[in-house]
Amino acid sequence: MFKRLLSVFNSHKSSDQTAPEPAATPVKPSASTPVPTPAEVEEGEPITAYDAQGRQVVVPRNEWREKVLLPSIAEKANDPDALYNVIMTALNDGFAKDLVAAAERLLAIDTIAERGYTVHGIVLLENGRLPEAEATLKAGMQKVGATGTLLTNLAKVVWETGNEAAAKDILWEAVQAAPNLENGLMWWLAIEREQHGDTAYVDALHTVCALPQTWRAQLVLAQYYLEQNQPETAVSLYHKVLHAKLFDASALASISGALGSHGHLTNIIELIAPVYQPERHDPMAGLNLLRAYQQLRRNKEGQALLIKMQTVDLGPYQRYLDEFVRSFGEMRVA
Repeated sequence: MFKRLLSVFNSHKSSDQTAPEPAATPVKPSASTPVPTPAEVEEGEPITAYDAQGRQVVVPRNEWREKVLLPSIAEKANDPDALYNVIMTALNDGFAKDLVAAAERLLAIDTIAERGYTVHGIVLLENGRLPEAEATLKAGMQKVGATGTLLTNLAKVVWETGNEAAAKDILWEAVQAAPNLENGLMWWLAIEREQHGDTAYVDALHTVCALPQTWRAQLVLAQYYLEQNQPETAVSLYHKVLHAKLFDASALASISGALGSHGHLTNIIELIAPVYQPERHDPMAGLNLLRAYQQLRRNKEGQALLIKMQTVDLGPYQRYLDEFVRSFGEMRVA
């Protein structure tokens, strides 16, 4: 049964998070973040997966590990992209102790050297093997250079050793190398705010915004202005990012989500509708746009977007599209 289910899984989540893009790796924002014990992981929440029709499948952790995770690692052992996806999903689910050999295998076969070294370092870190994690991340830098991803994860390793000042210096190097890497940027900003307050946080955002090719810090700064009830300034920043066309596939979801949470529905339509493409961008951006059409009772535009989104396999998001189909249908009848 589990093999059959695994073969049709379009996506798998233990929470609302998705596996990161190849160049983005998970970094915890604080050394004080509690790490679950093996017993807590073993007895934790079951794994929730979704089939191609968006239906939930809930599996106890032990069964998932024995009948899905471990067979998947063995099956993908010669496919670096597939093995990477298995490892990252399992890390998010808290199965780090089962991934050491898999990460070593990925490092040996991965055609993307940065990815192989990064994942190996993360898995070692999550297993508390800090000297080995530091060594593999530094080896990665010797091979491919001091990239933002490798530096960010090295900063995490150094932070875990208790040398927070050195870790922050490394993290700033990471932000300068890759200012749009979300994990590094948000961690650095969180440290600035925690250590020096809101004024330093805003100053730090402006500092990063001045770096070349930067767009993510502008989204964060725009959200700050929304929280300060300055929507015009926020919308201006969003226009700047979209006009430059430097953003990634998740940026539209971030913009529409921030605007929606502050009630600026018309701005969602103004900014997102002209650029959103279901086959390229995060489905959440489309859902936020649909919600804006629904709330503003713009039925015709909502139905047109629904048709476009239904041509794409959106997996677990399909159930939300079905709800919008009913909602816009009722609106049309009314």
